[in-house]
Amino acid sequence: MAGLYLATTGHVGSNNVFFAGEAGPYPVSVIIRPPEVIPGLAEISVRVPGSGVDRVTVRPVRWDAAPEGGAPPPDEADPVAGDSELYAAELWLMTVGAYRVEVAVEGSRGSGQVSVPVTSVMLGVRDLPPGLGWILAALGLLLAAGVVSITGAAARESQVPAGETVGARQRRRARIAMAASAVMLAGFVHMGNAWWEAVDRDVRSGIFERLEVEGAIVRDGGVSALEIAITDPAWRGRDWSPLVPDHGKLMHMFVIGAPGMDAFAHVHPVPVDSSTFRVPWPDLPPGEYRIYGDIVHESGFAQTVVDTVTVEAAALAVSGESVAVPEGVVAVPEARDSRPRESAGLPPDADDSAWTGVPVAVPAPGSEARLDDGSILEWQGDHELRADEATVLAFRVWDPDEKPAELEPYMGMRSHAALTRDDGAVFVHLHPAGTISMGSLAVLAPDGVPMVRGAADPPTGVVEFPFAFPQPGEYTIWVQVKREGRVLTGAFQATVLE
Repeated sequence: MAGLYLATTGHVGSNNVFFAGEAGPYPVSVIIRPPEVIPGLAEISVRVPGSGVDRVTVRPVRWDAAPEGGAPPPDEADPVAGDSELYAAELWLMTVGAYRVEVAVEGSRGSGQVSVPVTSVMLGVRDLPPGLGWILAALGLLLAAGVVSITGAAARESQVPAGETVGARQRRRARIAMAASAVMLAGFVHMGNAWWEAVDRDVRSGIFERLEVEGAIVRDGGVSALEIAITDPAWRGRDWSPLVPDHGKLMHMFVIGAPGMDAFAHVHPVPVDSSTFRVPWPDLPPGEYRIYGDIVHESGFAQTVVDTVTVEAAALAVSGESVAVPEGVVAVPEARDSRPRESAGLPPDADDSAWTGVPVAVPAPGSEARLDDGSILEWQGDHELRADEATVLAFRVWDPDEKPAELEPYMGMRSHAALTRDDGAVFVHLHPAGTISMGSLAVLAPDGVPMVRGAADPPTGVVEFPFAFPQPGEYTIWVQVKREGRVLTGAFQATVLE
């Protein structure tokens, strides 16, 4: 097992928020690009299809803001020239933590409002440009020299009568005053530097760092299980808050075979103690896997824990089955808790799923993925994808008779998707409502503001995901739907251009 560290939150490699839903009678699409430094300006784009919109406003509200007077007044979003449906604004996010951005629309159809959850984190600090640093240092030295010179002149000449010359006594007194002022200035510089370093340490301590975890394959009641232990000292620390369910699950875990992208699972570990989660190992072969676990805190703060795990064939043997262990491979020890599976708290989860196969290349003639029940998942999105360009990843499911397929809700949504850049630098869990965490929305949406209902219902069998790829590269996209009680998965391989 080897650690994998990638610095962002909520997802991996992409801190931007994409949302599609309804603000009262108005369908809206919202993109929020949070700042990398806090305080900082978040860029907000709001698209309201159709006419009759008079005003769009946006307002950031912290999760712990008082109901009355706990947030700034809303800011007006300005129409974007050349696009009558697009509005833009900038909002200050002053602290780290969970926010909601309230988007309000007024027009001929009345008024409506929707809340979009945003996780505000500091990803770094901006260093002083070297050239500016040298200029400020030179000006500081010039100022210090001026203070010393003025002090010496005052001590030397302030008490000399008119018409008399400065004597040795006055010059000696001037040198003493200049030396004393230089020492005093040096002391001030030292104290100022110590203060600055303390402030810098305090600021840098607020830079977001993903929770450290350790993934391993263990035995639970004779069954192989994936265990995720949160080992970070910050867990249960001063700022800790309990987890809340997202789609009814405390953790959504995605298991991705690397580097081949030929194995994938979406599972839901359950807690076995205060810092350990466990789930039966999905039906995937031995190999190297990246694991990504989405969790949501009681404050609405969402983050993704990340690790890698190497799974040996010996670790997947059924209890009592003899498996040859290759030379040099250490057998996986039994888990500390070896109770039967049921009593160990690991019943099967009907929402867990696994997939193996070869992703379908996009674009290609007939970009279709065959699902396990004989249905077909067809790519209907753009065939040319570019980094940081808003797009809609659209797919259509056809039943085996080539008719539009009727889909069942999958954990309360029409569909789920996960995508990763093949080197692991980007990972995102997507819903038809965008990248937002429904668990965060449940915490942050105030009374009287409707929960997301999704954009206008697409045609039968069609699922859509608003998104913009944060970086160019090779990506694999897994799309999951549910039919007749079965979770079905299709995979596509796409190249994202600069």
